[in-house]
Amino acid sequence: MSTLDFQFLRWQKEVFGDNHRFKVVVAGRRTGKTRFAATMLIIKALECTAKDATILYAAPTFSMAKVLMWDLVQELARPVLAKVNINDGELTLVNGVKIRIRGADNPDSLRGYKLYYAVLDESKDMRENVWPLVIRPALSDLKGGALIIGTPEPGESQFRDQYELGLTGEDDEWKSWLFPTSCNELIDPKELAAARRTLSSQQYAQEYEADFNT
Repeated sequence: MSTLDFQFLRWQKEVFGDNHRFKVVVAGRRTGKTRFAATMLIIKALECTAKDATILYAAPTFSMAKVLMWDLVQELARPVLAKVNINDGELTLVNGVKIRIRGADNPDSLRGYKLYYAVLDESKDMRENVWPLVIRPALSDLKGGALIIGTPEPGESQFRDQYELGLTGEDDEWKSWLFPTSCNELIDPKELAAARRTLSSQQYAQEYEADFNT
């Protein structure tokens, strides 16, 4: 099998190295969350030994999922790709495990999978039944894990509740992090300063500082 060499930002290394089952990452724009999600999909697919398992990436809509993830995950997984089905949004790796790219706007279309790992990207824009009634039960067979990741939005409840659950330590399977855009060391600080000058304080806090309370 070809060797993959993923380069992590500092915050990505921290989250990757953590052993909690369910990880919630609240992040500002351009923090590197989508690339991290793609990397985790590939790592978990290669780690999985159940050939009938699914590694799932879900965004609010299928078109959004394809735009955000399809080309990126293909590029990163190219050395270990065995088959690509663009119509179905599926990639099969050399070990036979499938990565499936899906939209959550039709929650019933996500049912029936035996999930080893799931990434929910911008879950704040998904229906609130997607996690508790569809994704979480599908992780039970294999005791799979999940990455729930996104930028906060004022008034949103479930994503914030999941984030706060991981902060409290009340459930030892959950862990949460908040990373502003400045945690991406590849972003020029002058660019952040320019954005701060031209955006309202509320806009900057929400999009760059990942602040729920704007």
